[in-house]
Amino acid sequence: MGTVPVEFSHREWQVPKWDATESRKLGWLNEACQEGESWNKSQRGSQDWLIALDIISGAYSERDRLKYRSSITSNRLKTNIEVMVAGLSSIRPWGGYQSMREFEKYALFMNLTTRALYLDGMWDQSIRSALQWACATCTGWIRPVYRRDMAGQGHGNIELDTFGQPSVLPVQMPSSGNFQRAYVVTLLDEKPIWEAHGMFPDHQDRLKPTSSRYWYNAQIRKATQSNNQRRAWWNPFKARNQADTAEQLIPIRYTTINDLAVNMTGQTIPMGQPGTSWYYEVPSYGQRVQIGTDPEGHPTWREADVNDARMYPFRRLIISSESVVLYDGPSFNWHGELDLIPFCLDRWAWEPIGFSEIHNGYRIQRGIDEIDRGTMDKINADMDRPLAYNMNAVSKREATQVDLMQPRQRIAFDGDAVDKPFTQIAPDDVYKVSAESLAFRKELQADLDYTMQSRDIVELGKARALGKGMDQLEALINANGPLVKDKSRSMEFSVCRLANQVKYLILQNFDTGRLIPYINEAGINEVFDYNPSDLIPSHLPGENPETPDGKFVESPTPRIKRAKWFAKNLPFTLQPHSIHEIHQMTYRLMLLQFRQRGAPIAWCDIFEANDIQDVKRALGSTTQDRFYDEQLTEAVEKAKLIQKLAGFDFPPELLQMILGGGAPQGKKPEGRRPTAQASPQLKTKDGGTRTTVSESG
Repeated sequence: MGTVPVEFSHREWQVPKWDATESRKLGWLNEACQEGESWNKSQRGSQDWLIALDIISGAYSERDRLKYRSSITSNRLKTNIEVMVAGLSSIRPWGGYQSMREFEKYALFMNLTTRALYLDGMWDQSIRSALQWACATCTGWIRPVYRRDMAGQGHGNIELDTFGQPSVLPVQMPSSGNFQRAYVVTLLDEKPIWEAHGMFPDHQDRLKPTSSRYWYNAQIRKATQSNNQRRAWWNPFKARNQADTAEQLIPIRYTTINDLAVNMTGQTIPMGQPGTSWYYEVPSYGQRVQIGTDPEGHPTWREADVNDARMYPFRRLIISSESVVLYDGPSFNWHGELDLIPFCLDRWAWEPIGFSEIHNGYRIQRGIDEIDRGTMDKINADMDRPLAYNMNAVSKREATQVDLMQPRQRIAFDGDAVDKPFTQIAPDDVYKVSAESLAFRKELQADLDYTMQSRDIVELGKARALGKGMDQLEALINANGPLVKDKSRSMEFSVCRLANQVKYLILQNFDTGRLIPYINEAGINEVFDYNPSDLIPSHLPGENPETPDGKFVESPTPRIKRAKWFAKNLPFTLQPHSIHEIHQMTYRLMLLQFRQRGAPIAWCDIFEANDIQDVKRALGSTTQDRFYDEQLTEAVEKAKLIQKLAGFDFPPELLQMILGGGAPQGKKPEGRRPTAQASPQLKTKDGGTRTTVSESG
């Protein structure tokens, strides 16, 4: 049964118990936010947040600038950031749920469903948004949520919300920097008034807009308020309500806690709201719990251990605003993880949030701006040079009205008193732009591009766009720089964790009817058991669904535990460096080569690898199964067509020969045997009418 839990006195760092007063919970939550905000500020990368936001908005170059000096800026750094985000957010839809043979059908429907959700929901744009946050605030976060419309009607959908690092406040972070293992993580969000009131109708009188210092950094919230003011430009009462328009958002915080409380009451405690997917019952420690049935259908029992008696096996969730606790109970999600996925492009082992992509480039950008502005200042001064005038010949008023660029300018002066009314203050060399300055500017630009790896990312995008004919394989390999490869690999870790959480959201919130548009052709109606409307198996292995006399018996295992067992048998795997197609060209050539050598590779797999649209996918969760299904379908259709054209039924032996297909036995394959002396390349022969994969050096 494990170690007997001991009741300790409650400590200040621990979350208050579920029956604590609201004021005590709010006080603890406020302190947790303060501690999380202090932790964020202690990270080295946080020093660049304000600079990054100013650079992206174009305001950073205005600092310390004299009003009469040029304000020109190329903002090449922002362009590099845009190139990086655009290149890295263009990923291939995932589809890598694998399983043992007993779960092949389930793996197939999960792959088809997630692919459809990815394309329909345009999740790549959410990944793009997370990468934008990462470039500015060191780490961007994605939160996958199942969301219905405000009326609670119709089909819900899985959406990916995005946040920046200032919105994520951890408490008691481990040395590994893994947010999943932090004791407390608070997500700071803000909702429009109407949405917050719709989500929590019982607390509308206590949900009010506020400018709490706990929500976001001041500069981010200021931008939000400014956006609201601009959206209200048409309001005829704008002047009167100017102060009100600045606060149209209600802060909502989601605090996820690794609460290890154990039920020691001696009674079963219900958790969550009855009828919801996150409702469950917790037995008391040592209480008898049913674990199954014997062959005759009689229940079997054991005493509940510590794991059985945990109050929050899927973590505890507290939703609150500044003055009200909106929810306190078990987390809504079956996966039991922190529902925040990090995307960080410059993370170090000792820097949990990493650095922003602005970190290494903004000083170089400032140097480029100084050269551009100095050059522009010289050009402006040369076009309207500063002059000295003889006060005995020209008055101050006349001197200020002089514009040397104005045609037919006329100036009166006393020629007997002076030779010239105006003289240059500086020699001509002062206004010349030196070639050395322009050459140094190019060096700075090249240094900035190398630091940001933007050229490699551009080449990667070109190779992916032009490589469909496989002539650009060399360009793709050249683009596979170590830094770009490392950034791509770091994203794959986040994509795998995101796919794992999405898998649980599908099992928890979708039914078979919801999946019909996605998996109708997969024969999914054949895989469900005694409860065909539910994606969760009705029984676990070893449980008897029927008594000896044929009566149906409910599973003694709760639905949530059956779902977790089921989900663990559908692991998600991702081939390294595949989301950006770094190895995709070689993979496409490999598929063609295997197919030419007679390997059971389905054409639908080859078509999909080459991004050919509208491909009818053969049935089967493995490539062999899809190959044989494809062969059978092709043979049957061929026989039907010939039979229709001939107008009579074939004899059984002739039909069998047609269905057998394949080349006549004894026929040798065309060409020489492959030597494997060089990387596979696609070549054309016979005047371009035939292609072949060559391995000759």
